[in-house]
Amino acid sequence: MPQSLLSSPDSGMIVFSSSARILHMNGPARALMALFGDSHELWPQMAPESMPSFLTEFCRDVLAQLHHRVETEDWAQFEMRRICHMVTPSLLLRGFGVPHSAGHELRIILTLDPLRSLPHPGNSPASLQPLAPMPTDLARTDA
Repeated sequence: MPQSLLSSPDSGMIVFSSSARILHMNGPARALMALFGDSHELWPQMAPESMPSFLTEFCRDVLAQLHHRVETEDWAQFEMRRICHMVTPSLLLRGFGVPHSAGHELRIILTLDPLRSLPHPGNSPASLQPLAPMPTDLARTDA
C-alpha cells in the first residue's frame, strides 16, 4: 500500500476570504486546528496574523495563483498541496481558488486531511507511511 490519503469523516474544510479571514470552518476542521493549541475556540474570529504561518503562507500562495489565473483569464481548475508536519498526525492541505466573475471577492477553500500513521518496515510504528510522489505545488485539472 503506497499511501493512505483517503478522504474521511475526519477531513476538515475552511473557507477564507481574499484577505485570509475565516468565513467558514466545519467541525472536523475545528478539531484538527485544536491540535495547534488552546486558541482553537477563537479560530472563526481569529485574525490572519494570529494563525499559524504555514496556513497563511499557503493561503497567500493559492491566492497568488488565483490572481494570476484571473489576470490571464485561465479558468482551468487547479489545486495546490502541502503537508504540514507541525502536528501529529501530519496534515495534507489542499487549496482551491474560487474566482468571482468580476474578479473581486475571491475565495480560498482549504481542506485538511490527517495522514494516517501506518507501520513501515524498519521504522517505529508511529512513522508516517511514505507518500507516493506528489506533483509540484500546482496540479492542473482541465475542466
